[in-house]
Amino acid sequence: MFYTIYKTTNGVNGRYYIGKHKTKNLKDNYLGSGKLLKMAIEKYGIENFKKDILFIFDNEYEMNNKEHELVIISEETYNLCPGGNGGFSYINESGIDKFKNKRHTDIAKAKISKSQLGNKNFSGKKHSDETKGLIGKNSRLKLTGRKLSEEVKRKISESLKKRNRDHSANGNTPGFQPEIVGSSPTGLSKFLV
Repeated sequence: MFYTIYKTTNGVNGRYYIGKHKTKNLKDNYLGSGKLLKMAIEKYGIENFKKDILFIFDNEYEMNNKEHELVIISEETYNLCPGGNGGFSYINESGIDKFKNKRHTDIAKAKISKSQLGNKNFSGKKHSDETKGLIGKNSRLKLTGRKLSEEVKRKISESLKKRNRDHSANGNTPGFQPEIVGSSPTGLSKFLV
């Protein structure tokens, strides 16, 4: 098994990604799994990326230390977080989400934001009237004919009662219809509250 540190470079703009890879085949065409790197490969085409193996180690510990030493977060890289951890071995061994209770750096946030520009999926498009009708019909079909258990009915009831209590406490009573008692000269109604 080889434990490698590699650098994948975008030939179009010079940005690069430094990563680590555990492999039996040094020529396995692996370019990296970073989110921004994958998006860049999709945008610019795989033919515009070149991978160079910088270091080969015989154990994971040395590989992780070297990645930690080399990875920097900047506008010139596709890396979103510092190196030294990560990868499937790290995830599988820890068994927990290592990003929990942590925050992205401002640079990482900017990179994520920039990577999402133009990636609006359905933005600017509209469903046809026929498609809208089908969506509505299908959503109604999912609800018709369903029998709710007594427990589910009870939970729904409790939830609605709680919501009504919360609104009433704030002076916002759902379904409240004011009583019209007269009209002003401007046409505005006066209400009993």
